[in-house]
Amino acid sequence: MPVEINGLLNHNVSSETHPLPFETFDPEGIARMARLHDEWGYDKVLIANAASMPDNFTIAGYVAAQTKRLGVMLAHRPGFIPPTMAGRMLATLDRLMPGRIGVHIITAASDEETQADGDYLSKVERYDRAREYIGLLRRMWTEQAPFSHEGDWFRFTNGFAAVKPTNQQIPVYFGGMSPAALAVAGECCDCFATLSDTVEGMTEVVAKVRAEAARHGRDPRFLMSIRIVVADSEEAAWARADTIRDTVAANMGKLAVNAPAAKADGFRRTEALAARGDRLEKCFWNGINQLRGGQSNSGALVGTPEQLTDALMDYYKAGVSAFILRGFDPVEDVIAIGRDLIPSLRSAVAHYDLEPVA
Repeated sequence: MPVEINGLLNHNVSSETHPLPFETFDPEGIARMARLHDEWGYDKVLIANAASMPDNFTIAGYVAAQTKRLGVMLAHRPGFIPPTMAGRMLATLDRLMPGRIGVHIITAASDEETQADGDYLSKVERYDRAREYIGLLRRMWTEQAPFSHEGDWFRFTNGFAAVKPTNQQIPVYFGGMSPAALAVAGECCDCFATLSDTVEGMTEVVAKVRAEAARHGRDPRFLMSIRIVVADSEEAAWARADTIRDTVAANMGKLAVNAPAAKADGFRRTEALAARGDRLEKCFWNGINQLRGGQSNSGALVGTPEQLTDALMDYYKAGVSAFILRGFDPVEDVIAIGRDLIPSLRSAVAHYDLEPVA
């Protein structure tokens, strides 16, 4: 299976080592980062969504105007926009970026996050609404005539999208580690997306989601987001990791506090992972997870391009065929990953897939 390699696009050019105020909105920086990801071979960039963030549909359209082949994985809160309208909006984006759009359905990390936009549903209710919402998006993309719907969460008469996605459907990414999230993921998602983890942890996640999906006759793909620290030698890579940790520690007072994340099952899992130690498995590094606890998705792989390719192949063999790869320097690491790691990983996956099954 071809590997999918994605990056992350923020609304400014910043990171824990190069912090800017969250409110800084940098259109030129967005364009620059979009072009860099396009040039260096990434498949998509994730454009995040939260109650106080700039509108990511608008940013996605801007990215489309700046790039030639790069796709967008658009984080989207189900229910804040009616599924009829959202279906048309996503299909329109997909036609502007033919076949390059994915939608990452995000139900939110906490009640406080959704209540900031006036949504007072409980976590379990939000997941139930997401199930209905995803089904309606897919109907909007495929129905050839207006249709009506009356469900638990949505009701409309003669909903229709005159614009359809390039390839009939748009891939649906979905995440969450709570029982409610896993149930919806198994029933609905095309790709289950999760935070950084060890190979052992991802093997467990893949098994859980596949068990849920099997009940619906489905076989989703898996995506993991992980940070990358790359250098020409192993010693230089770990020295760089130490420098990154020192820099982030010095910047802690400048970094936005993500308190709602601590209530999410996925981030609690990250916090528990950090407690297991600084270095795990071949080259998994918890340094920034330990500094930031359950507020950061910052598990990292540290090493040379060859070592990192080998480590990522362990995840691929465990069932992970899509990644969000990002470093700590917001510009140089995009280039380094694209130059030194992406071609190596694509080649390794292609060779592995050609090997006869034992």
